[in-house]
Amino acid sequence: MKAAVLAFAVAPALALLTAPSLATAGSWKLEFDNRDLPSLSYRDQGKVTFVLGCGRALGLHARYPGEAGRAGKATITIGNGRKSIELAGEFEEISADDDATNFVQWDLGYSRQDPELFGKRWKRAQARLLGLMERASPLTISSRTTSYQLPKIDAAGWRAAIERCGGLGAV
Repeated sequence: MKAAVLAFAVAPALALLTAPSLATAGSWKLEFDNRDLPSLSYRDQGKVTFVLGCGRALGLHARYPGEAGRAGKATITIGNGRKSIELAGEFEEISADDDATNFVQWDLGYSRQDPELFGKRWKRAQARLLGLMERASPLTISSRTTSYQLPKIDAAGWRAAIERCGGLGAV
């Protein structure tokens, strides 16, 4: 009888120890620079692996899933299990010791000269991306060959801050 009680008590503890933990996986953070411009970032094991920030442009930086090039065109897909968005960008070199991002896309793919940039179509594309990210649990970042997942975004007020993007800080 005592062995059965002990096994009943120990089994859940062992399950918790062997199960993957989201608590150690990393954390989301909303920050503002000295001009009050927002950026949402995910940091894992001391390295920034995802950043969505705005100022003169809406910039998305992410750790490319799979083997990344040093330069050139690249595509990632961001998904929430039900919907996904493909983002065309480019490879970039990792720039800092605490940065693991090597994919970048600016302004949701719109060129700086595009009259639609920050217009109604651009705002719809931005709302689609933010809505997808908001509903993701987990958020999946994938390439043709592999993917990784980030936990649900839990940084308070992140969407409202990023929604203000659209020519912020433009001179």
